Amino acid sequence: MTDHSQSGSRRLKSVKQAFDIIQYLRDVEGATLSQTAEDLDIPVSTAHIHLTTLVDSNFVIKKSNEYRCSFRFLQLGGEKCNRMILYRAAKPELDDLREMTSEHTNVTVEEDGYAVQLYKSQSPDSIDDNAPLGDYLYLHSTATGKAILSELPEKKVDDIFEKRGLPSLTEDTITDEESLRQELEEIRERGYSINRGEHFPGVCAVGTAIVSEPDNVVGAISISGPLSRMGTDRIEQELATELLNKKNIIELRIKKYQ
Repeated sequence: MTDHSQSGSRRLKSVKQAFDIIQYLRDVEGATLSQTAEDLDIPVSTAHIHLTTLVDSNFVIKKSNEYRCSFRFLQLGGEKCNRMILYRAAKPELDDLREMTSEHTNVTVEEDGYAVQLYKSQSPDSIDDNAPLGDYLYLHSTATGKAILSELPEKKVDDIFEKRGLPSLTEDTITDEESLRQELEEIRERGYSINRGEHFPGVCAVGTAIVSEPDNVVGAISISGPLSRMGTDRIEQELATELLNKKNIIELRIKKYQ
C-alpha cells in the first residue's frame, strides 16, 4: 500500500529543489553541474536530474559545461504583463510622463505583501535604485508601495505588516508602525505619497494609487529621481499635478478596457 502523504512530500521537495536551482542559476548567472551541487549542498546525481529536466523543458540552457536560465522566463513575464489591463493602460502614459519630467516613471502592483515592478520608463537624465523589472520590493519603503497601502483595507494592511514586517533599508526608512499609519492617512488626504531616500539613499519618488473601482486598488504609478532635484516645491507645483493627471487618464483607460 502506497503512503500518499510521504509520496506527496517527496514530490513537493523535488519541485522546491528545482526552483532553488533556478533561483541559484539566476543569482550566479550560470554554473556547472558540480558548482550547482556543491553550492546548494545536494548530490551531484540529484542536481543532474533537475538540470537535465529543466533543459529538456527549455527553462535552462546548457552551453559547454555551464547551465543558465533561458529567455523562456522573459517570455512568460512579457506575456503576463501584456495581458494585464493596468500594464497596457499605464505604459504609454508613463512614457509621456517621463518625457514631460525627464525623470524615471514606473508602475507596480501588490503581490503577496510586496510591491512588484511591472514597467519602468527610464530617462537618460535621471537616476533611481536600478531595481530590475519584476523585483519584489517592500511596500512601506517605496512611494508606489505606500500609495497602495493607503488604499488597501485595514485588515489587509495589518496582515502585510505582520507577514513582511517593517525592515529598515536606509536610515530614512519608516520602521515605526504608528508613524507609518499616520503617513498613510496623510497620503489618502492629499492623493499621493512621497519616498525620500527610504528605499535607496539619494533617490526620491512620488507615487499615487490606481483604482479601478471604489476601494479596489489595482496598482500604483510613480516618478522617481535624485533627491537633490525633487524638493517639496517641485513636487507640489509640478510632479504631483502631472502624476495625478496621469492617474485619472489611466483609470479611464482601465474602465474602457474592462
